[in-house]
Amino acid sequence: MSKIIRILKYIFLFILLVMVTGCAPAKQNPYLKKRQSASRVNASQLGRNRYYFSNGYQKKLIKNYKKRANRD
Repeated sequence: MSKIIRILKYIFLFILLVMVTGCAPAKQNPYLKKRQSASRVNASQLGRNRYYFSNGYQKKLIKNYKKRANRD
């Protein structure tokens, strides 16, 4: 009888673990997604703003934002 209870406990813990990890939503930041999509622009006609909209600078901005968001 104790073997059956032990097996049922393990099954219950396994199911609980699967539910917690499988159903947990991914941490998403809609503000960051909006910024990323808005900053994808054709940089050929931007002139002075070309550096701001360049891929390198945008990555730098995203890294800084993620660092600040993780501090909170």
